[in-house]
Amino acid sequence: MNSAIGYTRLSQDSDTSIDRQTRHIREYADERGLTLEHIYDDGKRSSGFDESREEYQRLRDRIQSEDTMAVIVNDKRRLARDFDETMRLVLDLREHNVEAHTFQEGKIDLSEPVQAAVEVLQAASEHEAKKKEIKRAREAVQERIDNGYDHGRAPLGFQFDDAGEYWIPDRDGRFSDVVEAIRMVEDGATYRDVQEELGISSSTMSGVMKRRDRYLEKVETG
Repeated sequence: MNSAIGYTRLSQDSDTSIDRQTRHIREYADERGLTLEHIYDDGKRSSGFDESREEYQRLRDRIQSEDTMAVIVNDKRRLARDFDETMRLVLDLREHNVEAHTFQEGKIDLSEPVQAAVEVLQAASEHEAKKKEIKRAREAVQERIDNGYDHGRAPLGFQFDDAGEYWIPDRDGRFSDVVEAIRMVEDGATYRDVQEELGISSSTMSGVMKRRDRYLEKVETG
């Protein structure tokens, strides 16, 4: 039996949904006569180390058990996200004679040492590029902090000003709802009450109350 397993994950910079990845994997298996036994799905969990991806670890265990002949992903970067993990994965696939297939590129022949080396070198290049990107992003955030600008996503009820420097009330959005929610809590309402009345979740209200003074200051200054 030409058994295969799949794997899906939604990274922070991915524009391919889990549903679409799953559909692509199933289509690929059908077209090539592979029996797809299971698709391991880590969903939107894209942060942390590879060891934190429970479904990925189950897939690794399956590869090492030598009871499957192929792994299918939407694209080859769905699996390993850094240089070290790519090396470990390539070695596992080679050692246990498991084929690597991607919807976008087809079969990747890791049995060929040159191709295996190419995959590792590409991972090394992407790893360095990602490190530089993270460094630039952190420097940009620190620069905003040093200049006294707001940074990160604007909280509910706020938007960035035209210069992209400070949060200002989103008068056409939910600023008035947020202010009303603060008033409700101060009058004794629970977060659940707020959610039922205004549709603002408890987790969002926790952040709102931490910024209470910021919201009320904007009310006073108009």
